Amino acid sequence: MEIVAVTESPLRALELAATTRPDVALVDLAMPQMSGHDLTRKLLADQPGLRVVAISGLSHDGEAAKALDAGATAFLMKGGLYREVAEAIVDAAVSGSADGAA
Repeated sequence: MEIVAVTESPLRALELAATTRPDVALVDLAMPQMSGHDLTRKLLADQPGLRVVAISGLSHDGEAAKALDAGATAFLMKGGLYREVAEAIVDAAVSGSADGAA
């Protein structure tokens, strides 16, 4: 696994995704300027093969469903183990590859 970009700005995330072409994007649903749901939709519209793992500190009902409806491959709550985040990213990458390899 290689981290190719990090940003807190959803607009910059769109720019970076266009230039780095990641396999998976880890998207915080609570972002300034644009919701993580909208960012997920825009990322997937620009890069149909991209997989998004959504992460949120919000635990109210429906947050996971909203993320999945926006096109996220997986949803995680903040505060989980780093291993769980890494596993979700790898699982998303494998589910998106044509031959099953990440």
